[in-house]
Amino acid sequence: MDKILQIAICEDFAADAEHLLYCIKQSSIETNCRLFSKGEDFLASFTAGRFDVIFMDIYMNGITGVEVVRRIRETDENTVIAFTTTSLDHTLDSYRLGVLKYIEKPATQKDTDETLEMALLKHKSAAYITLLIDGIQKEIPLDSILYFEHQNHAVTVNLTYDVLRTSQTVKLKDIEAKLPSPPFLRCHHSYIANIKYVQSLDRELRTFTMKNGGKVYIRRQDLKKAAEAYENHLFQMARSDGQ
Repeated sequence: MDKILQIAICEDFAADAEHLLYCIKQSSIETNCRLFSKGEDFLASFTAGRFDVIFMDIYMNGITGVEVVRRIRETDENTVIAFTTTSLDHTLDSYRLGVLKYIEKPATQKDTDETLEMALLKHKSAAYITLLIDGIQKEIPLDSILYFEHQNHAVTVNLTYDVLRTSQTVKLKDIEAKLPSPPFLRCHHSYIANIKYVQSLDRELRTFTMKNGGKVYIRRQDLKKAAEAYENHLFQMARSDGQ
């Protein structure tokens, strides 16, 4: 069974929102849709990983769609986003913000179907780790994991959109063996961090602050390695922004 795509439509003109919703419902891909008429309302309910596809009107009253997407990308690099607009003035913004589709209003069935298909394909091709959660083997997208923490004889999996707890038979060393490095780094006997989601490094306290505000501790002997991994990530991000 294919995934049910979680869809957000952010559009302040009711007729455009209803037309896009109709096109989505006409698709053969199963979806669950939520409508937002203001960018501020959308951001108030948004958490990284909550939606698979976001259809974002550029020109709205209040905060613009471009600014909404800029804030989305601060915590969520992976959600498929499509700009919906009557103008082609923001094609450069769409490229800079990783927007995969630029749809001129009124949306066509073809553009809608292509956007949903891209999201479904992205989901199917994503890298996962399979962990035992509540006695069930669960696939977790690697891009959604901020960090792992061993506590109380189990491993807490801190995601961009949730917190899971593994069964007690799951060990951090076994998880470490399944993860790509980079971006994952075993920096403490109780922690594995995803460097992509590090907000800052405190060398004195030997901690990473993650993008959700969580703290990941670093062993004294691993501080240099952790700092180098973080600096390399920042360098790669700066190169990407400059291209």
